[in-house]
Amino acid sequence: MHPNYLILTPDGVGSTYLQRALTVYLNSAGFDYYNTHEILNGIALQEDILYKDYDFDYSQTIPEICRLLQSAKNSIVSRIARYHIPNRLKLRHESYKGLYDVCNKKFNKIFYCIRNPFEYALSWSIRNNTDTLNVYSVKERIKIHGVTTKQNIDLKFFNYKLKQYSEYEYWVHDNFNITGYINYDDSHSDIDKIVKVITGLDHNVKDRFGISLQDYSTMRYKTSMYTQTKDQKWIPDKEKSICVLKLHMFIRLMVYNTNKMPTFVPVKMNTLKEKQERITNFEDAIEVYNKWTLTTNTHLPISQQDLAQIILEESKIYAN
Repeated sequence: MHPNYLILTPDGVGSTYLQRALTVYLNSAGFDYYNTHEILNGIALQEDILYKDYDFDYSQTIPEICRLLQSAKNSIVSRIARYHIPNRLKLRHESYKGLYDVCNKKFNKIFYCIRNPFEYALSWSIRNNTDTLNVYSVKERIKIHGVTTKQNIDLKFFNYKLKQYSEYEYWVHDNFNITGYINYDDSHSDIDKIVKVITGLDHNVKDRFGISLQDYSTMRYKTSMYTQTKDQKWIPDKEKSICVLKLHMFIRLMVYNTNKMPTFVPVKMNTLKEKQERITNFEDAIEVYNKWTLTTNTHLPISQQDLAQIILEESKIYAN
């Protein structure tokens, strides 16, 4: 029996990207995996195969979700985002201990996602304004994240998301048999290395499709930027573009023909540099964040030098 994978997240830390990339990687290596995505807002079982079904939303009880997980015979990549729990508790009183016990038995590998909380809260604040969690195509990214967009973020909401991040850190360690953690920065700088470490496999997506998962991701982002700006620095590599289409068709079959994934792999929405240019009260957000760090034992204030270093590292991935 192949291992099942559970990804834990507060959301906004690359968990959707990680799930999709991991599922693509495993299937391209010849294994038969389904990505159920979030298990707390709709899953379905047909002929012992568990898959995503958004139609159920929060209607399924915890015992029902546990029964579906236990009955599934297929290999799965799943996720639990902690923010769904308070959302569900608004609708009904329920205990989650049974779910955690089932997950610790069902999933051989349980990873939790981490990210710099400052960037996490920024991303969520932009999501709060756009009412969009992720974008899955170049067209969608252009529509939602135009290069000329300017906006204020809600600093109370920003601070609320920082508080949620702290709660998430405790929740992860209190309830799950953790295999390890995945840093957002690592998964976006070399996703191929991350999925190889997670799975222990020596498979390379590039050997099959002529392009790595990392190049597939950066090419889609650059295509979006070139379409918007016509700046030559974003112009896509023609040879890689052919390979992008080849891998994209493989992913398309997983989404539409086999029900193995509920969506395509997300496109990178905004770099930190873009957030800095987009958010008109960016400096105020830094001040709120630095005050919040004083209430924690694990996070340090962020400086202009820290921001400059993050922007530099991201430019090596997305701008060169």
